[in-house]
Amino acid sequence: METISSEFDLQTFIAQNPWLLNVNYQNIPELQDASSEMEVYIDGGKRLDLILKDALTGFPVIVEFKKGDLLRDNIGHILEYRARIISQINLDEGILFRVFGNKLSAPKLVLVVRSSDQYGKIACHLQNIELIEYGTFEKKITGDVQYQKSVEDFSITLKKAAPPINNDRWKYLEVHVLSVLKELFKKNGIEDRWPYYRYYYTGDYWPLRKIFINDWFFKDDKMSFGIYEDLLFKNDLAVCFSYCLPSNEIAEELKTSIEIEKTTDFLECLIKPDEAYFLLDIRYDPEFFYSDVKNVLEYNLKKFLEIYRELGC
Repeated sequence: METISSEFDLQTFIAQNPWLLNVNYQNIPELQDASSEMEVYIDGGKRLDLILKDALTGFPVIVEFKKGDLLRDNIGHILEYRARIISQINLDEGILFRVFGNKLSAPKLVLVVRSSDQYGKIACHLQNIELIEYGTFEKKITGDVQYQKSVEDFSITLKKAAPPINNDRWKYLEVHVLSVLKELFKKNGIEDRWPYYRYYYTGDYWPLRKIFINDWFFKDDKMSFGIYEDLLFKNDLAVCFSYCLPSNEIAEELKTSIEIEKTTDFLECLIKPDEAYFLLDIRYDPEFFYSDVKNVLEYNLKKFLEIYRELGC
């Protein structure tokens, strides 16, 4: 199958892999248990294609699928659906209210179409509708069996990730990773080299609530250092430490040193030339990293600081 034959094909594929729309979107078990179908009926007997939940905010996400190009009527329809969803906030016994509570008052709108002209994009933007065009990826999504297999595997990987990817993952990261890293920065007297240091979990400040690690430090210096979760590492997850270095010689020396010491059990250590810098990336298996967070963080920060201070940065 090289083309999408129906809206149902597209709807089914996205419902099975909601992260394709946004990594924070997730299915709602209560709605799936209530009916064997994906559609949800709302006020007036209207049928929604798909309702997801934004894992970061907890707000509902209304997704409407159109097999063809964006039409003016599509915008009117999804705006009407939002109005009908909001009206259900007074139905305390309704399943949507039981799932979302007062957050039903601000549903997010997503239109998935094959393509749209500039006027359609502007119209959606003015109405706060997220427009997603699937046309350029249609053959890949529906016709490439190997691609579908990798998507399915990746979806399973996300569900089995350590720690699990869910609404509370940011709390785990702040307590078990970011707060540990914070203490290491404080111990080494380099708090000022972490631009968002004070905004993470302290009990006094509102947290950023990121469900994936993605932080860069020493941004204004000749060298920088970062830690992030690589979602596309060989169709799997990996926790990556990235050293941004001024020369290939320095990158090679550090790579050799790390490989010889093998103090921490990494998956891969490789150099990637960039436009102005050389990136040395060290990737770890998530289960190993999360089982020994402090030692892995401390080792990598120590290796970076040795070069950082040697070069007088």
